[in-house]
Amino acid sequence: MAGIEVPLSVSKPLYQRLEKAARLAQCDVQDIIVSALETALPLLPDTLQLEDAAALARLALLDDETLQTLAETFLPQQQQRRFTTLLRKEEEGRLNAGERHEWEGLKHTYLRISHLKAKAQFILDQRAKGRKAQVDTR
Repeated sequence: MAGIEVPLSVSKPLYQRLEKAARLAQCDVQDIIVSALETALPLLPDTLQLEDAAALARLALLDDETLQTLAETFLPQQQQRRFTTLLRKEEEGRLNAGERHEWEGLKHTYLRISHLKAKAQFILDQRAKGRKAQVDTR
């Protein structure tokens, strides 16, 4: 496939790492760069809202270990217990005004964490698919 040439400037230490990887893989430095970019940058669906696409693009800059940590994030245990307690009270219609305010805040935090986890896992899944595709084409 014909590509678009992009001038690129990298630090000397990074270039040395690229050269070493290319030598070990028995390919050109350019192939290593393209492979790294294809693996790191997820293919985003065209139907994403701009806010979600921007969040995914920012998360794509993180390494796999950091993304895995985000994908495994939970509410702190004390907040999780409080979330469960308030959820039960809300289902029973027994929340007072202060608890209702606290419940809304915890729900917001829970949803924010859930969305972050899902986005991190999406990028990890896309990277895994990219790595598998690269192995399959070799």
